[in-house]
Amino acid sequence: MSSETSPDYLNCRFNRDVEEQFSNSGEFYNQAVENADGVPYQLIFGPALGEGYYANVGEGIRMLLGISPGEFTERLFLQMIEEVIPLLSEIPRNPVELREKIIRREITNYKAEIRVITPTGEKKWIKDCSLPFVDAKTGTVTGLTGIFFDISEHKQTLLLLEKALERATESDRLKTAFLNNLSHEIRTPLNAIVGFSTLLFEPGQVPGNRSEFVDIITHSSDHLLEIVDDVVEISKIETKNVRMILKEVDLDQMQKRVYDRFKPFADEKKILLSYDICSGLNDLILFTDGYKLFQSIVNLVSNAVKFTNEGKVEFGYRVIDDKIEFYVSDTGIGVALEHQPHIFKPFYQAETGSTMRSEGTGLGLSIAKAYIELLGGEIWYNSEPGEGSVFCFNIPDTRR
Repeated sequence: MSSETSPDYLNCRFNRDVEEQFSNSGEFYNQAVENADGVPYQLIFGPALGEGYYANVGEGIRMLLGISPGEFTERLFLQMIEEVIPLLSEIPRNPVELREKIIRREITNYKAEIRVITPTGEKKWIKDCSLPFVDAKTGTVTGLTGIFFDISEHKQTLLLLEKALERATESDRLKTAFLNNLSHEIRTPLNAIVGFSTLLFEPGQVPGNRSEFVDIITHSSDHLLEIVDDVVEISKIETKNVRMILKEVDLDQMQKRVYDRFKPFADEKKILLSYDICSGLNDLILFTDGYKLFQSIVNLVSNAVKFTNEGKVEFGYRVIDDKIEFYVSDTGIGVALEHQPHIFKPFYQAETGSTMRSEGTGLGLSIAKAYIELLGGEIWYNSEPGEGSVFCFNIPDTRR
């Protein structure tokens, strides 16, 4: 190609007229930027920070910040800024220091993510990308030429992904801790069953010892069955494979069954166990899933007895409007504040490893919560560390 020939691309020659049109096509450039969902601007510096003004601001500023190009000033924009995250290491967060470094030409490329509150109170994230504007005659920096991009949706997506990752990581951690604990929980009753079954048949055992061995084997077998049941149930709950079986349920008989089940354990710990029959409502019959209701009460009473070393455990129910409200109160160790937001999470245990003082898989509360919600109710609690807890839940009043 000879030196007299301008660059030729696909037979289109760029002459001086075309070059002049491109150099004076600021409006067309703005339209191109806005077509790419950006908002172009030029910031002309004033004598001090906040005294500058914006020129050639794209119309997209109305949708981005809810103000017109003519209303957009440096002072107003600074008042809207809530947080600035520089995307380059040399960019300071302090706006005064930033302005000084730009004027001294120490920053030649500005990129930052900025959280703003618009005049209507809406919070948005924008990305600000700009270059210093240098006066051709004096060589001084007189302002910035840049583009705003709305990245609110992008930031929200990142936030959701971070939360999902946190949940997945926490879930993996809890499941790992649960499996470690489960192996211990299974081995403990199995060792007792195997060991004392062997002792039963050793010659020379007195009848009293044999009776004690049988009690230990029975207790260990019941505990092992509870562990297996919990694991099976939480698996069904997580895979949404739980069926409802509705039938008539006598609440007073159910409470008596719960009481009979835990009375021996309460007596062993020397704590008082009692239940309350709602006055005037003898033989209250509900049409609901009796198994899930029974297991929900059992899991709550089991926790109450397990974590109460002195005092009492009480449970009962009352009718409030169109709901049946159940409660389980205890004078036990309570729930530490740091654990309270998590106690209904599957696999979560406030006590782990060497700090554990009681046996169990830690699935009882999560199973109870899932069952209660399936029954159409909700569960809540109040707890003071060292003072005890009160767990309450309700289900619809389905008396016929």
